[in-house]
Amino acid sequence: MSERLAGALLFLPVPVVLWLFTRQPLGVGLSLGLGVVLMLTHRLYARPFALRWSDRRCLWCGGAAGEGPRLEVAEPPGVTRWRGCGPDHASRVAGLLAWAAAHPAFLRVGILGTLLVFLLAAWPAAAGRLGPVQGADAVAFFRLGIALTVLPLSILGARLAPATQTLRSPFPVHIQALIGTRWVLWLFRIVGAIWLALGALRMIGRLGAL
Repeated sequence: MSERLAGALLFLPVPVVLWLFTRQPLGVGLSLGLGVVLMLTHRLYARPFALRWSDRRCLWCGGAAGEGPRLEVAEPPGVTRWRGCGPDHASRVAGLLAWAAAHPAFLRVGILGTLLVFLLAAWPAAAGRLGPVQGADAVAFFRLGIALTVLPLSILGARLAPATQTLRSPFPVHIQALIGTRWVLWLFRIVGAIWLALGALRMIGRLGAL
């Protein structure tokens, strides 16, 4: 099995978790519980794989890095070393991480804050314990919060910047390393746009019903 296919397979739990959270095919409790377990255990096997190939795969496109520029990234939980397959791709990684490092609170509140509120509210809302707030409203809130966070990151962060010093990231970069940062940003744009529309339609429908 090629390292690129293996990386794609290891990336699959990410969309599976989002599917469990938003579609809840196993019921609210079991779907959320399984999603949380997948989310918390993903780092245990995905990060070692990403780090094992960090010197041979381009952090931007996921292809062979060859003797491309080295990238040093200060990320949770420490400093890691990666490569770009060329100066252009190294600069694109630097641009994304520079934007993320300049807006850490926005990203943490938008992603972690949205996730926390959703997990705390989804089950009570589905059980009718939050008054007029329904389970579908919690899902719409989750979609909107995530979309409004990842869309600016994927659009404004896709720029060129010099990669001549230690880069900083408020989030671990091993997930994007599994398939390549470029493809993660495209997923952010596509899924983010769809989720923004779905979440907005749900909220507009609920306001119209009041």
